[in-house]
Amino acid sequence: MKWNPEPILAIFKMRLKVYSRYPGWIILDIIAPIIFSVIPFLFAVGIAGSLERAAEIFGNYAGTREFLFYIAIGSAVWGFSTGITWDFGMWLYEELETGTLEQILLTPVKVYELLLGAILYTAFISTINFFLSITIIAILFNCLHYVLSINFVLALLVVVLGIIPLMGLALFFGALVLKLKEPWAFFNFLTAFMVFICGVFYPITILPPVARAIAVVIPITIAIADARAIIFHLNFIFNPKIDLILLIVYAFLWPLLGMHMYKRVEKELRQRGEITVF
Repeated sequence: MKWNPEPILAIFKMRLKVYSRYPGWIILDIIAPIIFSVIPFLFAVGIAGSLERAAEIFGNYAGTREFLFYIAIGSAVWGFSTGITWDFGMWLYEELETGTLEQILLTPVKVYELLLGAILYTAFISTINFFLSITIIAILFNCLHYVLSINFVLALLVVVLGIIPLMGLALFFGALVLKLKEPWAFFNFLTAFMVFICGVFYPITILPPVARAIAVVIPITIAIADARAIIFHLNFIFNPKIDLILLIVYAFLWPLLGMHMYKRVEKELRQRGEITVF
């Protein structure tokens, strides 16, 4: 399939320009993972009675006493992934709501190019916010030595590999938004579900077997767990080779599922004449 980079770049630049006009969004996207990291940290210290006791209890379950940066890794990767899925799904919804989705789909370019431009924008912004958030946390809480280590670079490679299946996941959920037309309720549920099931604030080993099986299907779970395993020298979900194979399989599987879901929903909406219906 021949791709034309011009519409991809045009969508990317358009969405980036809109984003840059609202500095409040930028600030919130950066500080949100920091807030979500500090809140469970304060809860843990308050319940345990002291920082030392909280670190000891957490270490018994997670395998490391560095629970603030442990939580920060999960929070930053979670913010990164939800940023991709949320932003893309809401973009489709906003175009549907304003009645411009039909005009976009009627432009003389492939729909895949339009979707790729939108998803690349969300991946680009989420990646920048991830780096800024994790760096600020490391500086504020004296964890910069983790960020400056070679293990952190290796952990980032795992996260980067997880971007590809996340883009497919975003397309899958974006298609559901077009079908359900209930983005707020849907994404609020999705956000809470991912926090619980993907081990954002704790290792998935404390979850029951059924929940762990569901968690492994979601790419963010492997990205979070393996990034922590590399940085803190912990156990991987299975082992490095199997986890890497799973991420590579997901890098092919989720984009295919996402594209299939989108084509199916778009075809259904066209047949019913509901592309412009809100």
